[in-house]
Order: sequence, then structure tokens, then C-alpha cells
Amino acid sequence: MPTKALVLIMVFRAGFTRNNNLVPTVSLDQQDNTLPSALYIVAMPIGQWSDLSSRAIDILGGVDVILAEDTRVSGQILKSVGVSTRMVSLNAHSEAGKADRVIESLESGQSLALISDAGTPGISDPGRLLVDRVVEKGLPVVPIPGPSALTAALSVSGFPAAPSHFFGFLSTKSNARDQELERALSHDGTLIFYEAPHRIVDFAERLDQKARGRKVMFARELTKTHEQLIRVVAGQCADWFSANPDRIRGEFVVLVGPASTERAQSSIDADQILRVLARELPPSKAASLASELTGIPKRMLYRQLTDESEE
Repeated sequence: MPTKALVLIMVFRAGFTRNNNLVPTVSLDQQDNTLPSALYIVAMPIGQWSDLSSRAIDILGGVDVILAEDTRVSGQILKSVGVSTRMVSLNAHSEAGKADRVIESLESGQSLALISDAGTPGISDPGRLLVDRVVEKGLPVVPIPGPSALTAALSVSGFPAAPSHFFGFLSTKSNARDQELERALSHDGTLIFYEAPHRIVDFAERLDQKARGRKVMFARELTKTHEQLIRVVAGQCADWFSANPDRIRGEFVVLVGPASTERAQSSIDADQILRVLARELPPSKAASLASELTGIPKRMLYRQLTDESEE
């Protein structure tokens, strides 16, 4: 027959009910765990599993519960390094709903780690909302730094890190996508974006049109088997992808180098020319004349006009 103390320890180590809800249990000082109660934000590998730091492994093995964006994906990595800590799903859809239960567990003395599928939580991955709520309650949040596609790409770009601006993923809607890109291009310094494979050609075409002459680096599949760093000049981006459909595969970090004042003004002028012509001419004719004046491919200008008219 187990003693009362043993039963308490068993309940604490479970940490969650079977439906994955956080539950307050006994206090931390009654357990073997020596980690201070806190929410640990742990960076995970973006490709190479060996990039997981020894400190991250110690933290993940020492917390009471790991909050994972996808328990199946993270489970494979954790199993490979001998971490068997209980995991509970916390993703973009459940983050807001589970924040209060996370806070309850922290207030009860538990230690929790938050991880995403790859990279650092909160950087275009779930985590920002949860961290904000935990901080509002005055509870500790501890960074366990490591892999990040953002800093990895910037470090090999040759572009200035200061100033640099991170925009993450642009909107999936054409008109909003154009507006967001135009606002981004108005900033001084290096611009950094994330993009998915099924939208990378579209993004490359927009860069050809709106950032013509600026240096661009596409960082594809960073740290993975098919890693590539593609350095081109805007105006040639889409051609690089169209030359080989296999280049479209994988996740991308896109960096746009700083623009000179002359180039930035030239991009604005091209947009203005197209709009003025479109007021007086059919889209096809307006695109054709604008292409002659700016050197931007007619098909890109025509698509811009037709996309805007549809929205």
C-alpha cells in the first residue's frame, strides 16, 4: 500500500490530467526537481538535431511539463536525447485558452518549458501571448537561447544587422501583401521575411517589381540537407526559381539588403507611373507602356493591376 507522501509525489509528477489540462498540485519543495519555478522558453533545432544545446536538454529534462507546439514532432527530438518529460500540446489555436492553466501551475510551484516545432518560440511561432500573460502576473520567464532561422540567415547575409527589421510572414491576400511589402521597403536597413514554399515565387515576383536593384538573399532549408543560400538582385529573383521547380521546395528566410535613396525613389516612381497610366488606358496597354519606361516585366505590372481591380 503506497504511503500518503508517495501518492503526492506520483500526482505531482503527472502534472496534468488525462485531457492535458494543467492542474495545481503539491509545491515544488516537496519534489526532487531543483529547477526554480518559471516558464522556460527553449529554442529547438531548425534542422540539425545536434544543434540542441546541452543546457536546453538539461532544462527540458528537469521541468515538470513541456508545452509543445506539436508533441509528435518534438517527441522525436526529445526521445533522441533521452528526455522523457511529459508533454502537453500548446499551439496557436490553444495558446489563449490554456494560458490561465499555465499560470495556475506556475503559481503552484511547477516549472514549465515552452518549445515550438523549430527555432525559438514567439518568433513567428506560438508563445508571445502566453509570455505576455505570464509576465503580467509577475511570474518569471527564462530564455534558453539557441537556434533561430532569423539570426542564422542574417549572420551569413553580409547585410548590415543594424538597422534591420523583421517582418515575419506577409499576408496571404494579394492587396494586403503588396501594402505590407511596400511599407517594409520604406524602412532603412536590412529587411527580413519568412516565406512558405507555395508562396515563394509570388514573393520573388513582387520583389522584382517593387525592390528592383536591391540585393536579395534567399536562405533555403537552413541547416538541413538541401540548405542553399541564393544571392540575387531584385529583378532576377523569379527567374532563379523558374529555372528549376525543385528550388521552390522548403522553408525560406528572405533578406533584402538596404536600398540607396535613388533606388528607393525609382521603385516609388515605377508604381506611380503604372497607376497614372492605368487611369487612362486598359490594364494591358498600361502595363506595356510602364514596362518600357521602368524595365519591369510587363506580366508583373499587368498582374499588379488585375489583382488590385479584383479586390
